[in-house]
Parts: sequence; structure tokens; C-alpha cells
Amino acid sequence: MSRAPLAVVSDENREAGFYTANAHRFDIYRTIHKALRAMMIDSLARAGRIDCDDADSVADTAGCIRDLLASCRAHLEKENRYVHRALESCRPGSTLAIAAEHAAHEAAIDTLAARVVAMQTATGDARRTAAHRLYHELSVFVAENFVHMVSEETTNNALLWAHYDDSEIVAIHDAILASVSPSDSQTILRWMIPAVSPDERARLLHAIRHDAPVAVFDGVRALADGLLADADRAKLDAALAA
Repeated sequence: MSRAPLAVVSDENREAGFYTANAHRFDIYRTIHKALRAMMIDSLARAGRIDCDDADSVADTAGCIRDLLASCRAHLEKENRYVHRALESCRPGSTLAIAAEHAAHEAAIDTLAARVVAMQTATGDARRTAAHRLYHELSVFVAENFVHMVSEETTNNALLWAHYDDSEIVAIHDAILASVSPSDSQTILRWMIPAVSPDERARLLHAIRHDAPVAVFDGVRALADGLLADADRAKLDAALAA
């Protein structure tokens, strides 16, 4: 079965100069994509080690994959509504290739959701077969998303940075955050906090402390304490105390 080619990251946007020139620009994709990558890696690993004879293992794996698919679907909707609108405003037609990939990913999400149901409802050898098929198709989905996200982080960012200043891009980012439900935000933070670098994590917590009620910040801080290794927790303590 032939597949549509993925968007290719241009040579220009793979050059070191691209990263150096834009090192201090606001990157609307960076932290959310790190969270999604971590979620994808974990879900794929769980799918690979599933014990089809253990009901708890099957239910746990199915739940994790469903959470991933829901997060991916919501992320596509946010990018289509907010980021693609900004890109089209400065260069009409600039999102055609990425939008086509988004449509393909939405179809893949529907297929994977059906594969999860097929695995859970099957028994014996039929379940093992369904689980292996799910693992293969999830592998392709993850691989395609990894390439897709790099294209967005380079090609799309280059266009955003050429036409918008950081305050305008932050405004787009803030509009996206305002549209995320508390439960979805909790899910994303669960993956984002351990997936980002110490300085990115500190900036994230600083922003939440500045913008959110004390109780919200305290909850996020408690979440971070439960997710981070001792060394990373100490770095966060020092950054927040500075």
C-alpha cells in the first residue's frame, strides 16, 4: 500500500545557522511537542510489552493509548484553529501540506482507536494478533508524527518568526492555553514536566506561579515533585527560589 510522502524539512532549516539565529525566539511548538513525543514513546513501549493474558495489562495499555489519541486529536485541532490561521494570514497556502498531514493523522487516530477496541474485545490468539497489529500501526503513527513535528518546528516556525514578533506569537500561545480544559491541561503537564529541560521547566513553573491562582500552582508543583528525579527537583527548587 503506497503512502503519501511526508513533508520534508528543508536543508535551509536544518543548517546550524537556523538554530543559532533563532535561539532566543519564542517557540510555540517546543514544549508541547516534547510532551507529545514522551507520551508517544511511552504508549508505544507499553504496546510492545503488553501481556495479552493479563486483563490489567490490556486495560492499562488500552487506556494509555486512548489518552494519547485524545491528546493528539486535541493538539491537531488547536494547531488548525490557531497556528494555521496565523500562518495563512501571512502567507496564503502555506499550510496546505501540513494540513493534509493533519487530515491523515486524524484518520489514523480513528483507525488506531478501532484497533484498541478490537484488541480489548478479542481473546486468546486473536487478541495477540490484534495487539501486534496495533503495535505496528502505532509505530507508523509515532514515526510519522516525529517527522511531522520537526517540520512544524522548523519550516512553520521560520514563517512565524519572519512575520510575527515574539509578543504576537505568545498571544497565539496564550489563546491556545486558554482554550484547554483543566483535565486536558493536567494530562499534558503530566508528560511535559519531566520531558522538558531544567530551564524550560523553570520557566513553565514561573509562568504558572505568575498567572494562576496559588492553589493551581501548588498543585502543579506537587505534580512536579512526584514526577522528577532528585537532581531535577533540586534544580527546580533553586530556580523557583531565585
